[in-house]
Amino acid sequence: MEQNPNTPYQELKGGRQALYALGHIGPGMLSQFITTWLLLFFTGNADNPVLSGTLVGTATLVGRIVDGVADPLVANWSDNIRGKRFGRRLPFMLLGTIPMILCFLLIWITPQVASTELARFIWLFIFLNGFYFFYTVVVNPYFALLPEIARDDKQRIFIQSFVSVFGIIGMGAALGASGFLINAFGYLGAGVVLSVVCALVMVAPALTIKVNPDYVPKPTPNQTRNLFKNIIGAFKNAKFAKYIIGFATFFIGFQLIQYNLAFVTTVSLGLEKGMSSTLFIVSVVSALAFIPLYNVFVRKFGTTRSLMISMLSYSVVAVLIMALPQIKGISGTALGFALMALLGFPYSGLMVIPNVLVSEIIDDDYREFEVRREAMFFGVQGLVNKLATAFASFAVGVLHDVLGSTAGDSLGVTIVAPIAAAFALVGFFVMMWLNRTSKTKAAPEEGDAA
Repeated sequence: MEQNPNTPYQELKGGRQALYALGHIGPGMLSQFITTWLLLFFTGNADNPVLSGTLVGTATLVGRIVDGVADPLVANWSDNIRGKRFGRRLPFMLLGTIPMILCFLLIWITPQVASTELARFIWLFIFLNGFYFFYTVVVNPYFALLPEIARDDKQRIFIQSFVSVFGIIGMGAALGASGFLINAFGYLGAGVVLSVVCALVMVAPALTIKVNPDYVPKPTPNQTRNLFKNIIGAFKNAKFAKYIIGFATFFIGFQLIQYNLAFVTTVSLGLEKGMSSTLFIVSVVSALAFIPLYNVFVRKFGTTRSLMISMLSYSVVAVLIMALPQIKGISGTALGFALMALLGFPYSGLMVIPNVLVSEIIDDDYREFEVRREAMFFGVQGLVNKLATAFASFAVGVLHDVLGSTAGDSLGVTIVAPIAAAFALVGFFVMMWLNRTSKTKAAPEEGDAA
């Protein structure tokens, strides 16, 4: 295989692209399992909850902040490391996986090792924060590989589609199969099964990504190891700044629904965990089915407009999640199938497009500033999005405590959806406004590039 001496990693071809993408199943699966089941695990026993929703929300809030702050730290470290054998990204992916899995598993033994509410909160706080930190250590460098192993938008979209497929499969395991695993083995047993899968699939990218032995880093006068200068440098990219403002606002709404979804199916629709898992699988299958459509959207409309389509559709579905369960005479199962199938459409776009868009921005940034800071853009995106996630997780816990999260007192569950729709719509309109204020030539160039 002929190599470009100016690229740090060998370009991926053929089946090696799918093997790289396979790694996305693992960490995303564990994170989605926490998002879906953590609050229900700690608060689901109304007579004797392990922790209050507010305390769980507080632990998650701080955990997501730690996760977000870790993103630029890990990114700056990864961008500036110069390992000749393993490159800038693989050491983090290899060394971070085991502690990430260990922290994940220790979350689910909280009731067995801590007898008081304070002790349980401290235990959850420590290991939830640990999980999110090591999750960042693994995932940020993984995504930062994309603009280095794929050199044009066509190949990036192709690889990212595989990443999205495996990511959706991982999300499906957390949303769907996990419910059946919980019923069969309990939360800890389900976590063990998912952790084994995570460890196995992370071997694939580690064996697939090869450092280019001919690569000689070209010195650039603008390169710096200063963390804050690199963060500021990312925001100096006008396209990135516009993208991240709108998407982060939307992401609050997105995560509000995610943290509330298990309560929508079990409380609003009155379904068992097993049936909830079946419905979650429907959303996964639907998302997989729409991936080819988003590939067409990107080629026709460009990455930014395609992302806006996904954001707007999510806002519509959020309104339906509030409205449809109020309709009398329709079974909860039928409504659940309809809602989960509709969720698949925005899910698909949100899995495919953002990383391709950030890769485009990275190319523009290098041409303008001559600085290689691929991981930093993903790190800043992670920081902003995880702060949004932290707010959402805390808000859902508080709303459940204050307004109720049981079948007889469910306002706290119901009200999340319209709040989520409002945030999602604001994010959509911000991105639309910022897109209109861009240079008039940017839109056709983006569409042509895609």
